[in-house]
Amino acid sequence: METTRFVVGPLSENVWCVPVGEGRVMLVDPGGEASSIISYLGAAGLRISSVVCTHGHFDHIAALPAIARAFPDARILAHPDDASWFGPGAISRHHDFFGLIGAGNYIRRYREEVPSLTGTMIEGDVVDGWTVMHTPGHSPGSVCLYNGATGTLVAGDTLFRGGWGRTDSPGGDPVAMERSLARLFALPDDTVVLPGHGESTTVGRERSLT
Repeated sequence: METTRFVVGPLSENVWCVPVGEGRVMLVDPGGEASSIISYLGAAGLRISSVVCTHGHFDHIAALPAIARAFPDARILAHPDDASWFGPGAISRHHDFFGLIGAGNYIRRYREEVPSLTGTMIEGDVVDGWTVMHTPGHSPGSVCLYNGATGTLVAGDTLFRGGWGRTDSPGGDPVAMERSLARLFALPDDTVVLPGHGESTTVGRERSLT
């Protein structure tokens, strides 16, 4: 089984369904279209080991309530610095955030509370065989997931094809982003990058453009 991508929502966010063995997957950034994801997993006879959120912005977690109901045994993980985007009261913070960045229409229809995390992950942790890299800049708790054996990086909104996540919204930090990008650009050139938005790329390609 290969990694599967779903492109969801008005912001064309990438949901990555990453096989981790024994009929299990790591689901990264479930940003929408929960029914399609659940149907796909059911048809393939797959269950979710972990739901990994590369950061807490709502366009990356909008499907989380339905996913959590469908797979109640799945872990829900994010970095502690983004933990405030989850659990009781979090939906109001999401409404405020998207209103501040001029995208209030995107989130206005969402009222259901976001599930709480079942755990957190920090720099150096290994989740389903993938190593956590804390890469703040887009948000304080942004992370990437690196698998050296397959030469693959799940980059969230830290690195895109031809760019990187914005740092001018609340919680953004351009200096931290510069440091995080330097870390990613130190990975092997042929590392495949699976971003939070847009098409896949490689570390070498993106480094050559900076």
